[in-house]
Parts: sequence; structure tokens; C-alpha cells
Amino acid sequence: MARTLNEYALIAEIIGAIAVVISLIYVGLSVNQNTNAILVANHQALVALDQDTNGWLRDPEFAEIFEHAANDISQLSPAQARQYFTFIADKFNAWEFAFITYESGMMEDNIWKGWDRYYRSLIDDKPNLGYWETGKSGYSPAFISYVDSVLAGSR
Repeated sequence: MARTLNEYALIAEIIGAIAVVISLIYVGLSVNQNTNAILVANHQALVALDQDTNGWLRDPEFAEIFEHAANDISQLSPAQARQYFTFIADKFNAWEFAFITYESGMMEDNIWKGWDRYYRSLIDDKPNLGYWETGKSGYSPAFISYVDSVLAGSR
């Protein structure tokens, strides 16, 4: 039985269609793996940001400044206050990174909720609230709205 050219063309089309489906499955799996890798990398970046700021507290002099600020920030010299507020700004920067990462879909809900609770505890301290009121203009509008809504108790 001799096959016609049309039959060979039909067989080639079927094989090509199967190859396309296999390729799409491969691409889908690759995209999924890449997304998972990005989620992990974003979480690790946030951990690194937070560890950098926690390194400040390993310095006994700064740890003392931190404790004085929590009790009465007016006890700090201008240089100590600047150092303290730089520390707090770094914490808010990390929170903003977490927020933007979460809002863009690059952080899982359960990871975001833990970090968000952690960073919300920052604004429970009066000096940190003072920092936010004076320094918030340095953050993204979406993050400012978010933190302001947290302070208003609406989120």
C-alpha cells in the first residue's frame, strides 16, 4: 500500500501537534518551578534584610539606645536619635519590601501574614509611630496607604 503525500502530511501534522503539547507542558512546568524559586528567593531576601537590621541589636551600645528609646526617646542625644530612627527606617524598608513582594503575588499568604504581624509590632511603640508620621513620605504610596490603614484599624 502506497501512501499518498497527503497522508504523510497528515501524520507529520499529528506528530507536530503532539510535540507542541509536550513543549507546552514542559514550559508550564518550567514556569512553575521558576515561580517557586522566585518565591523562595524573595523570602530569603526579606530574611537577609531583617537580619541586617537585627545586627544592630548585637551592638551593646545600640541595644542600650534601643531600650532607652522604647522607654523615653527624649533621653537620646541627637546622634543617638538619628541612629535609632535609621534603624527603624530600615525595618520599615524591609516591611515595604515584604508588602510590595506580597502585593505583586511573589510571596505566599502564610509567609506574608507572619512578616506582616512581625512588622506591625513596630508601630506599637510610640517612637516608631512618631517616625512613621514624619518619615512616611519616603515610601511608596501603596505602602503608605497600607500602614495608615493598619493604624486606623481598618485592615
